[in-house]
Parts: sequence; structure tokens; C-alpha cells
Amino acid sequence: MTLIRHIFTLLFAIALCCNANQSAASEKPMTVVTENLWPFNYLERGTVKGPHTDLVKQVLAASELDYSIAVLPWARAYKLATTEPNILIYTINRTNLRQEKFHWIARFPTDAEINFYALKKSKLTNSDLSTLKTLAIGTQIDTANDNFVTQNGFNNISRVSHVRQTIGMLKIGRVKLVIASDHQVKRAAQESGLDINELEKIGYAFSSVPSIAVSLKTPIATVEKLRATYKKLAQENDLCQLIDYGDLTCIKEMSKVQP
Repeated sequence: MTLIRHIFTLLFAIALCCNANQSAASEKPMTVVTENLWPFNYLERGTVKGPHTDLVKQVLAASELDYSIAVLPWARAYKLATTEPNILIYTINRTNLRQEKFHWIARFPTDAEINFYALKKSKLTNSDLSTLKTLAIGTQIDTANDNFVTQNGFNNISRVSHVRQTIGMLKIGRVKLVIASDHQVKRAAQESGLDINELEKIGYAFSSVPSIAVSLKTPIATVEKLRATYKKLAQENDLCQLIDYGDLTCIKEMSKVQP
């Protein structure tokens, strides 16, 4: 009887510990992580801005969740979102490779083509994919772009933290190609002092699915609350009017699409 009593006491203590850990996780404020991905989300004079930032803040406020927000290099933000509880990450491309790594909250009502770019003087116009695979290409660590070139057989890949660095490498000849969106390339060229007219689009890579996701270790109650809040916002509002995309394209038929 004494042994049985000890066993029950031990099991009870374990249950209390697990419940306490779950409770602590559910009460912990959300840590929101993103990157400098102009014009969707970016840091300006110490404030995180952009239409995707605005929407995420509205979802969190309506969910009555406390949070802090940080702009980090993408690889660091991604690692936090794949290893820690109570992490919300945006703008993250939803891909097959990432599907089981996150709780997906929703997609933003926009998209962006990801393309290959090179210097015009390189004369790579109309090069086929098999030719591009032989060239040195610059991409960003742990991004969907990085995943794409890795999965598609590019074997001379230079990985850095930001598109601006890949444009810098292109400028000095360390790589022959970069993979990014039009928005990223234009901004990065401007920041790198490279005339955008010296660049050209070489070919299409894939279309992005910009989304909001939450780490798998986040309590499911929090995940469901965020999904329900986003759904309610989308049902009660035209997201294309709720957030200011400016000159960007907001896809109206996507403004009510759920994951």
C-alpha cells in the first residue's frame, strides 16, 4: 500500500508540474518576430511599420493578447519560431517544406513573384534553368528562396542575412544571380547604391504565399484564438481597406481566404 501511495503521489506531482508548465506557457505574452522586408514590414526610426505589421497588431489587439515585437535577421526569427513557445512570425512564406513546422494563422491578401535577377552586362537574358543552376547565386539563410534553390539543384549558393548583401555580392561579382521579389530587389539596390537600371529579371522562380504563423509549442488555445480573431476581422471588414497597401496590390478575393 505504501508503494502504491508513493506512485500515486509521484503521478500527481508530475500532473501538477505539466499543468503548471502549460499554464505558464499560455499566460506568457506573445513574442512577435519579423524581418526588414520592405514594404510589408520594416523598422523605421525604432518603430515596426508596414501593412502586414498593421494587420498583425490589429489581430493581436482584438485577441487581447499581450505581446512584444522585434525585427530580427530572418534566420534568427525563424529559429525562434521553430524552437520556442508563444512565438508569432510574419511575413513567412507558406511552403510544403514548412507546412508541418508551424500553426498557420492566415495568409495576407497579397502575393509576390520570386524571380532570378542578374546584372544586364552579364548577358544572361533568356538563359534556361539548367544554365542558371551552374552559376553562383546569392540568397538569404533559411528563407523560402533558400529552400527553393537548394531543392532545385543549385549547388553554388552564397547564403547571407539580407537581400541587400546579395545585391552587394552581385555588384562586386561574387555571385552572378540573386533570387528575390521585385520589391526586395528595388529596395536593396537603392540601399546598396546600385542603379536599378543595371539589373534585369532573368526568369521566374515561384509565387509566394505570404502568411502569419505561430510556433508549434504555442498552446492550442492561443492558436485558435488568433485564427478566430483573424476570421472575424476578415468577415466583418474588407481587409484591402482595413490595411493600407498603398501602391501594392491587395487581392480582394483573398481578403477573406483562410488557411
